[in-house]
Amino acid sequence: MRRTRRRRVLAAAAGGLGLGALATVPGHATAGSGTGETVTIVHDTHFHGRFADADAPAKTIARYARVVSDLLAAHENAVFLGNGDDLGPSVLGLEFEGAHMVEALDELAPAAVGVGNHEFDFGVDVATARFRESEFPWVVANLLTPAGEPLPGTDRWTTVDVGGATLGVFGLVGDGFHGLTDYPPDHTVLDPTAAAREATAALRAEHGADLVVAAAHLSTDAQASVAREVDDLDAIVGSHSGVTDAAPRLVGGTVVSEFGDEFDHVGRLTLDVDAGAVVDWERVDLYSSAAGEYPPSDDDRHRAVDVATLAPDPDLQAVADDYLAELDERLGQSVVETAVPLNATFENYAVETGLGNLLTDVMRRVGDREVDVAIQHAGGIRSGATYGPGVVTGRDVVNVLPFPNAIEAYELSGDQLRSFLEGSVSPLPAEYGAQPTLQVSGVSYEWTGHDGDATVANVFVGGEPLDPGATYIVATTDFLAERNAEFAADARVLRTDQYQGHYVKETLEAEYETVAPEREHRMIRVDEDLGAASVTANGDGSVDLAVETTEAVLEPVAGTFRVVSRTGSVVTAERVTQTGDAITVTFDAAALVDLADALSDPALPDPALRLFGGFDPNDDHYGYEDDAGAVRDLPSSAGYEHFVLKGAVDAVELPDGAATAAGSTGAGTRGRTGLDASVVDSVPGFGVASGAVGTVGGAALYARLRGGAARENGAPRKDGAPRENEEEESEG
Repeated sequence: MRRTRRRRVLAAAAGGLGLGALATVPGHATAGSGTGETVTIVHDTHFHGRFADADAPAKTIARYARVVSDLLAAHENAVFLGNGDDLGPSVLGLEFEGAHMVEALDELAPAAVGVGNHEFDFGVDVATARFRESEFPWVVANLLTPAGEPLPGTDRWTTVDVGGATLGVFGLVGDGFHGLTDYPPDHTVLDPTAAAREATAALRAEHGADLVVAAAHLSTDAQASVAREVDDLDAIVGSHSGVTDAAPRLVGGTVVSEFGDEFDHVGRLTLDVDAGAVVDWERVDLYSSAAGEYPPSDDDRHRAVDVATLAPDPDLQAVADDYLAELDERLGQSVVETAVPLNATFENYAVETGLGNLLTDVMRRVGDREVDVAIQHAGGIRSGATYGPGVVTGRDVVNVLPFPNAIEAYELSGDQLRSFLEGSVSPLPAEYGAQPTLQVSGVSYEWTGHDGDATVANVFVGGEPLDPGATYIVATTDFLAERNAEFAADARVLRTDQYQGHYVKETLEAEYETVAPEREHRMIRVDEDLGAASVTANGDGSVDLAVETTEAVLEPVAGTFRVVSRTGSVVTAERVTQTGDAITVTFDAAALVDLADALSDPALPDPALRLFGGFDPNDDHYGYEDDAGAVRDLPSSAGYEHFVLKGAVDAVELPDGAATAAGSTGAGTRGRTGLDASVVDSVPGFGVASGAVGTVGGAALYARLRGGAARENGAPRKDGAPRENEEEESEG
């Protein structure tokens, strides 16, 4: 494909947004204003290697450029700064290793771009090649080579002449790098505060900077720390976690402006050169009426712009069209059809998803060895979009799995597997609430995360209790294996020779026709363990399971109670009532007895059957506080509308009388052998809800994954966001 590089300076163009729509809004000074010359900073990038928003195709980089161009033209002494995460992760990033974004950014012509962690998705050699190819400066003050030098192709800091002033710019980045596989021994990531202090001092004293700004790819807390601790730093722009503030924040003497990422927002700060103070600011919110979006804001501080009404920048559009045409040639064909929506949003951090189940099921097909368990880190499920029902293309699959990860398999002991699962839980009071941060296949478990502690319980592999001393074959990505001690290098038994996205695409294409994955019960949240449930047979073919409640539980949530077997099969409750200190849940007796009858040994030490249900939590009992010291509203976890309680159900105690009253053929038998495939799924994730439509196979690993009618076991809820440290650890 022809590649032409066009270097230009952004300027207002006919047919653009128009100066009136982005007129300066007075009266938003955040510090004492001076009366001298001003400099305006338009920010930022954080494109993740994408040319458009997957859910709103009109929100493109070419229209984003039009907004930036008009902002620059509307304000004197204006410059455009980026803050990185531009080369990846995305399907375009994986296919072109960031070359497409260098060409696009050259068209945008930023004054400087701070380096983000995702610049290194394809390795440090590719990253440095892209830095060197760029016609604009990349800056990062706190990442050094093994020799203590700036990374090739980057500067630690730079200056820009703006009108009669000198603007000093430096970059800061966190330490969650995918491509720096030899880090930390070879590359040094300095403390951001120390690096910022050094950069600010050098820009002031050695380069005569009138204003100093950091293009910082750091978490909100890290940015605040830098702002508090570094003198003479005027502003920090950019974000690591896609934070969108209502207004810039003044922290110490530094203004911090976090206005989101990708194609949703453009930020503007106007600074007084003499005082270093904010004279004016604006957040431009971009939306697309063509995608059915509504203006997210429309007041004197936030300007809503319908990008569907804008003419795209022609040069940037040409770059995008060239690459997208080539991408369609490679990956535009249909791979599989899905009968249900496939959720690739950040909800994968918080709850089990149908897509997560499908992806991990496919991972267990890798190689010629039987794989017991597959584990996918949530940060590797990346597109933020939902696909289907309908055709899923190769482009969709690789966009969901955009990292250059390879699938590997390791021998882990039961103890190691438990340790890893437990260590992956993000407990409260984490900002985004309690989350398991994984998607899994072949294993099911309960997880709890409170007061900074994480535990897992009732871990079952293949429907049987985890054996601490047994050896299990566990498939995962090289990214996750490299970062967790449980996956020892000498225990690796398999490694694929292709990227995970390409492997999943080819496997789906070859082995599946239609998929219908649903949420099952592979990872079950538990906030309150209420102990053993009492069992009472009623005279109408029903049975009551009752647990004593605590002050943590305000009231049960109707429609959420069920009994789950250790193999992942479920019976839903008929009703739930609360009387005093007891919660009573009523079930069809025959269904519970059949659930127990299907288990080969219901008397194993781990409970064969468990009662789960939602409850409204007592916020004061838990006492988690926000930054202002107020008690947080719970559950405060993406994907959850309530907390979850648990009660153990002794399958042996299910009364024969209840079974008889219900007409169950299993009455009177509690020492059971064999499995009833019509009632129970033999392996979590291998049952009728596990992901495919067609014929059900036998015992061979994944032979049945082409078949089985889908069962609804839950639906995805609202979208969420990853906790900041998990972003760095899990490809955020």
